[in-house]
Amino acid sequence: MSLNPRKMFANKNYESDIKYTIELNRFICRLLGIWPRMHAEAPFIENIKNILLILICYFLLCSELIPTILYVIIVEKRTRIRLKLISSVMFTTLAVLKYCSLVFNRNRMKSCLMRVQNDWRNVASANARDLMLNKSRTARNLLILCSAFMYMSGLYFRTVVPLSKGKFVTDQNITIRYLPCPSYFIFFDGRISPAYEIIFLIQFFSGFVKYTITVSICSLAALFVMHMCAQLEILMMLMNNLVNEQEVKNLNRKLAMTVEYQIRTRGFLQLVQNTLEHTSLLELLGCTMIVCLLGHDIITEWEDHNVVAVGSYLILLTSIGFNIFIFCFIGEQLSTKGEKLSMTVCTLDWYRLPDEKARALILIIAMSNIPTKLRAGKFVDLSIRTFGDVVKTAVTYFNLIRKVME
Repeated sequence: MSLNPRKMFANKNYESDIKYTIELNRFICRLLGIWPRMHAEAPFIENIKNILLILICYFLLCSELIPTILYVIIVEKRTRIRLKLISSVMFTTLAVLKYCSLVFNRNRMKSCLMRVQNDWRNVASANARDLMLNKSRTARNLLILCSAFMYMSGLYFRTVVPLSKGKFVTDQNITIRYLPCPSYFIFFDGRISPAYEIIFLIQFFSGFVKYTITVSICSLAALFVMHMCAQLEILMMLMNNLVNEQEVKNLNRKLAMTVEYQIRTRGFLQLVQNTLEHTSLLELLGCTMIVCLLGHDIITEWEDHNVVAVGSYLILLTSIGFNIFIFCFIGEQLSTKGEKLSMTVCTLDWYRLPDEKARALILIIAMSNIPTKLRAGKFVDLSIRTFGDVVKTAVTYFNLIRKVME
């Protein structure tokens, strides 16, 4: 169901507006081969390219994950070092799971993007367009901040940290150098040239894929939820205009538009929830464990006076914590707009309407009082309070790990 264009404001800047809204998301998702084609079936060549990109991403992720797991199980016997490597294994495992979710939810992602495009093509008014632009700007800023944190921390961890460790020469006059992630290869030693250079590049690009997956999820969540916030504000505008209308003909038209807009908004919320529920749950639970492990790594490296490693873990801790905050922040924004909508409909001057029209507001008020929340896995509300709970949980697990290690 779509709103009648004759009832809406013709957006002459539609193409530039939608480009501004999704261009960064499209660039990030195309790197992973998951950006859907909007209006027609993708050409055969484009499908092949996307499949190859997906296979390459899986290859890079598995090329880091499997050797690191083998290193933890077979080579490394020190509990302290094993614990330090578990955070890297967990982050890569989460990246694989989140990437699988993105690949299998491309159709839902496409439906969300089509809805965003349709809303931009036919907006309620010029003021509604300004509201949507403001929320799009917020989503872009969140994407840029997330990208800056993730790629800067990744570049530091993948290049500065291993190269700062230098190299050493064995008794057999063999030069050994350090990889970003310690790995065990059954048939060769990845620390010796020329295998070292190849493995180093593979791990570098594997890290790039992991950080891009995280950025793409945060960017899509920010895009869809901020767009939803804009639609809720527009719905409030329509409701206020409804009770101020005096002419019966215009009143019927505005009432129909308001009801239709509310139904579409609730439908879009459910679609966004179904699209993001698994990835947001993985992000919330997985990153909580990684944060407490990184806290332990920072303490141990500080005790060893390893300033470079401490810096890398601090940057990683900040970037991962910021990603969790983004999800909780946009969830809080959505909840706040939902509460504001509920307050708006409960304080409407309904008595100014004819009796039969005032009775039509009953269902509108009832639907508006349904909580508008973004949930991780349908059971964890994303809000600032949840972010506080995540921090407290991470600190609790960190203290538990410290006690066990002592």
